Amino acid sequence: MKRKMYSMILSGILVLALSACGGDSGNKKEQTQEQTQNSEQTQNPEQTDARTGQVADELIVLTGSDASTFDPHFCTDSATEIFNKNIFNNLVRFNENMEIEPDLAKEWSISEDQLTWTFKLEEGVKFHDGTDFNAEAVKTSFERVLDESLGSPRRSVLAAITKIEAVDENTVNISTDVPCGALLQQLCHPVAAIISPKSLEEYGEEISTHPVGTGAFQFVEWKTGEELVLERNVDYFKGAPAVEKVYFRVVPEDATRALLLQSGQADVALRLPVTETDRLESDPNVTIQKGDTVMTMYVALNNSKGVLRDEKVRQAMNYAVDKDVIVKDILGGMATVSDSPISPYTWGYDSSMKYECDVEKAKELLAEAGYPDGIELELWTPVGRYLMDTQVSENLQAQWEKAGIHVNIRQWEFQALMSEVKNGEFDMVLLGWSPSTGDADQGLYPVFHSTQFPPNSNRAFYNNPEVDALLDSAKTEVDETARRKMYAKAEKTIMEDAAWTFLYYPKQALSYRSNIVGIEMLPTEHIMLEKVTKQ
Repeated sequence: MKRKMYSMILSGILVLALSACGGDSGNKKEQTQEQTQNSEQTQNPEQTDARTGQVADELIVLTGSDASTFDPHFCTDSATEIFNKNIFNNLVRFNENMEIEPDLAKEWSISEDQLTWTFKLEEGVKFHDGTDFNAEAVKTSFERVLDESLGSPRRSVLAAITKIEAVDENTVNISTDVPCGALLQQLCHPVAAIISPKSLEEYGEEISTHPVGTGAFQFVEWKTGEELVLERNVDYFKGAPAVEKVYFRVVPEDATRALLLQSGQADVALRLPVTETDRLESDPNVTIQKGDTVMTMYVALNNSKGVLRDEKVRQAMNYAVDKDVIVKDILGGMATVSDSPISPYTWGYDSSMKYECDVEKAKELLAEAGYPDGIELELWTPVGRYLMDTQVSENLQAQWEKAGIHVNIRQWEFQALMSEVKNGEFDMVLLGWSPSTGDADQGLYPVFHSTQFPPNSNRAFYNNPEVDALLDSAKTEVDETARRKMYAKAEKTIMEDAAWTFLYYPKQALSYRSNIVGIEMLPTEHIMLEKVTKQ
């Protein structure tokens, strides 16, 4: 219904011709001291309204894919995290430079033995249901994530935590068995969002469609596949937003999102391809904001199925692809070619190796594996989730064909794809991985450790005991240099094993009307709207 409406709008426009334990101890040491100086920026309830002088009626944000769940403890895709991050708060958060800032915690300190973190909480904060935010709410949320019987797919992010203690109404202690210098990074992850305890009791399993947080915007309505409506939290502890309602509308077609934005029928468009952003850059009414990300794009090769169980076949898949062609000709330079399973903007990245394009070598490897006449596979791909995902898939298909790798493409709506991928019945699938802690533990463990097979995120069913041991050891290693060496060795091994077809690290482009000010675009792909104003 909604898609038809947007098609009609488009026609009208055309007619009108328009982590880990350890961490970076050098940086984290400064961040673990009591940070009262940072908390001042979150203390002015009148900040937003005083700055703008008025509240806009609406902000219309166009997205290419729908939400999966509004339960942040069970969310596994960064597309949905954009919605959830505007509904919920964490104790701490990243800013646009991936620096850690106060959120619901106004200051924190760490014990002398490095095992207990004490967080002083903001006072007087209310959940959207009117109940009080306090230390017990933090305890309830974290214990829910850590409860193995509930099966949070992101439990590993907080697994270092062994005890949460509500010391008093506004103080919480978080303990670990071993020093965990990266705990603050882990607490920035969306899975560490604080949910109203009352809502957990009231809605039970239905919490996924009844989100109640403390965030700048609160949930109003969700029409699956069409629209999510949020309204401003007038009691938001950082200052009431200057937008009355936010409408996230699902418009899978890139050209339609671009035209709706250019015509003024939308305020923001997410993930527009280079073909559209290049065209829009000449429009004075549109702003294109570009930035780097922690994401890596890849094709998960099902290491447990058919011909892809053979390392030589997987290596051939990599040698057959000229990633520079994709980056330059399809993405317009909005990416860099992968030389590691994680991006340079993720702590612990090591430039391991590149699979240079060598079609003849790919053919030789296939022949050595027993397939001189080639192989046939199916590639699953989302539509509208990633930058130029359809064009990338078609280019991969054409490049693989030259090496005798015959590929059929099956296109999916993103959330349907993510649901089906959990069953593991695929040859290969085009995906992106964005470690929201900015740390190698989250960049590697969930997608390469053998305990993380689907329905978790090791969608390649990759299994290498040596890599498992390295990732396990790195979790509890305190020495930064030693930890980096472990990750470097793991990254090199993963590349050599060709667990994926390694593609590129995408940049992001956010497109919005030039009268929009205050959008925060994080390298984690999260778009924060609490400071947005319409001029």
